[in-house]
Amino acid sequence: MSGPESGDGKKLRWWLILVGLSVLLPEASACCAGPPRPEVERVLKTAWQSYCQHYISPEGQVIIPERGGGTISEAQAYALLRAVWAGDEATFGRVYAWTRRNLARVGKFGDYLLAWQWGRKDDSSWGVVDWNTASDGDLDYALALQLASRRGWRAPAALPPYREETSRVLNDILDKEVVSLPTGTLLLTPGNWHLTVPPFLLNPSYFSPGFYPLFNLIKPDPRWERLRADTYLLLANIVQGLRRNPSVALFPDWCQVDAGAQPAPAAGRGAHFGWEAVRLPFRLALDALWHGEQRAIKLLANTIVPFAQKEWQTRGRLAAVYDDDGQPLASFESPVIYAGVLAAFLAVGDQPGADRMAQKLLSFYQEQGRQAYFVSPENYYDNNWAWLGLALYAGWVRVF
Repeated sequence: MSGPESGDGKKLRWWLILVGLSVLLPEASACCAGPPRPEVERVLKTAWQSYCQHYISPEGQVIIPERGGGTISEAQAYALLRAVWAGDEATFGRVYAWTRRNLARVGKFGDYLLAWQWGRKDDSSWGVVDWNTASDGDLDYALALQLASRRGWRAPAALPPYREETSRVLNDILDKEVVSLPTGTLLLTPGNWHLTVPPFLLNPSYFSPGFYPLFNLIKPDPRWERLRADTYLLLANIVQGLRRNPSVALFPDWCQVDAGAQPAPAAGRGAHFGWEAVRLPFRLALDALWHGEQRAIKLLANTIVPFAQKEWQTRGRLAAVYDDDGQPLASFESPVIYAGVLAAFLAVGDQPGADRMAQKLLSFYQEQGRQAYFVSPENYYDNNWAWLGLALYAGWVRVF
């Protein structure tokens, strides 16, 4: 055993420790800190400008390569949300004009919901291919219109003002896309094509409880708060009732519920935590971040957050898709799941986790010539969700 250390020896030892820390701390700080805000905002601005040039026609149609140049209501709504959060009033007006004139069902069916699919028809002409609706597209469309109104933007000439159109769309969402079970539970269905009696098919990634308090300001109706409350009860039942592994609480792409609001797998529909379900944490997080909703925070803290934290610690990455037991079904990564997890981390106050997810989203970003994109130029879905995740991280996704 060595004897007591001299005073000079102690000084030398502490000096060596401090020198070591001065070398290690910058590296530790760099690995844990998030990307610089100016760089994130530069990417957001550049990616949006590129998206406008390569994906949005001069008339305002979103051109989706994998759909042969056609579009869907979801795509038009994403473009509107991105425009309003990017502060691009001119593009917003252009996309609204095309969407209202080409997808609104008012002329054919008398409601203000959107036909979900537009493209080349069997006779080679272009137009609506399927007049049914998709409730996620309608909800995002209504929110975008409401936010444009809150920003004080004016609709293009000869088109309804944004606030007025929002009210009409919200009325039809409640009347045509929301159903009531015999128990009184309210459900958001995937669209106007739902059955008239249970069991009802559900896509949980369409649920947007953070929108409902805002919608109630435009279209006051007690059903908004009932739908919001029932959404949280239903999601808790889904993660508890559908998973074979009780330690894995992930949402399914699709499911169904019976007359008693009990969930079950939906025949012919995927039940994995896949391309659809990975969006739900983002939508839930908005309720937490915009309204301080504790039900959203608790649900995220009990589901995707611990799962993602464990996956990251174990594998150092997240797979694009997971099965019912939480096992990866894809060998590759996707920015869509990183955007959802980033939002969830922000909602529960895990800033280091959100920083890591933001770094991952930036790792997908590329610039080639005059084109800026995430993953690949043709990947419409990834390009939208990578941008939305980073926009939330940068504080752009707000209600004004």
